[in-house]
Amino acid sequence: MAAQRSPRPWAGRWSQADDVSRIVLYTRTSVVPALLVVVAAAWVGLWPQIPDTVPDAVVGALLAATLLQTVVSSVVIDRRVRDRPLQRRGHLTWAGLSAVAVLLCFTTAEGVRGPVLACVLALTVAPLGACGVRRWAPAAVLAAVFLTASSDAPEGGAPLVATFLVGFTALFSAAAGTVAVSLWIVDVVRRLARAEQDRARLAVAEERLRFARDLHDVVGRDLSAIAVTSDLVAELARRGRPEAVERAEEVRRIAQDSLREVRAVVRGYRGVDLATELEGSAALLESAGVRCTVDARTEGVSPAARTAVAWVVREGVTNVVRHSSATWARVEVAVREGRVEVLVENDRPAQETGAAPGTGLAGLAERLRPLEGTLTAGHEGDRFVLRAQLPAAAPAEVTA
Repeated sequence: MAAQRSPRPWAGRWSQADDVSRIVLYTRTSVVPALLVVVAAAWVGLWPQIPDTVPDAVVGALLAATLLQTVVSSVVIDRRVRDRPLQRRGHLTWAGLSAVAVLLCFTTAEGVRGPVLACVLALTVAPLGACGVRRWAPAAVLAAVFLTASSDAPEGGAPLVATFLVGFTALFSAAAGTVAVSLWIVDVVRRLARAEQDRARLAVAEERLRFARDLHDVVGRDLSAIAVTSDLVAELARRGRPEAVERAEEVRRIAQDSLREVRAVVRGYRGVDLATELEGSAALLESAGVRCTVDARTEGVSPAARTAVAWVVREGVTNVVRHSSATWARVEVAVREGRVEVLVENDRPAQETGAAPGTGLAGLAERLRPLEGTLTAGHEGDRFVLRAQLPAAAPAEVTA
């Protein structure tokens, strides 16, 4: 039997969506429907002014023109909002349908044609807001000139014609400008999201370079010493010299020291400082748009325990940034009854999907186990809470 999928309410989808998805959804549900509202309002005002002598077929043609151009403009704008712009064939289709809508407006007399044609031209110019001001501004002027020229010359001469031109240009510019501003906001959010991703990738690359440098410094130096000393041991052994045993012991000592240093590099103990980790975690959360509260009291905590706490804070904050849509987070470190207690909590955690958990928390629990520490993590209402406890006077070092 197929597994039943629990419905996810729209509110849940909104809370779990990232900033880019939210701004795209908001723009799609505001700009495009606004076109329908404007067109509907225009027809509500125009309908009583249509003379009874106008055939129903003509009225139908006018209504079809506005609806056609509304649908065409909505599709073009919606594709730009979703970052799926039209290709060449799509632009040709857009131009052809717009021309058909304009031609439909000329199937009736001037008294009714003007308002409908103005509405159709505004819908034609509006999507050009996605193409930059160098395109939509001339298009707005040309549309205003075309509308004024296709209408009967108003009484009042040149001043009134100029007023009509300015008014129509402002109307068409407002339509295109509104679309341009909306798409600009979406583009800014997308670029910020890409910048955050690039910064995260650069941070990972920098950490890899640091690890490579440390590993090279440790392994390269010690392996060179082992190679040279081993050659010396082989030469002394061939000659039957007793110093060979002493040199062999030196090779073993170098190998053991190198192993300890490699373990320290791999576990990151040489670069994890609690104060630095707390400061860096707060900066990371703030840069991700998460309000952060840090309260740390670590008097009397041994160096080994401070290192373990730093790892808990690092892993907890990393999970907040990577696996949630949090708006606030809290990090607390306190000493109570000889034990260090660490708390990392946040709102709006990622929903459980039944997938296998990651290795971060499992590895963190393994780090704490030799120090007699415990780790718990899970959902508590609408929060995700990570708790860790370990003795304040933890052993000096526990090797992996």
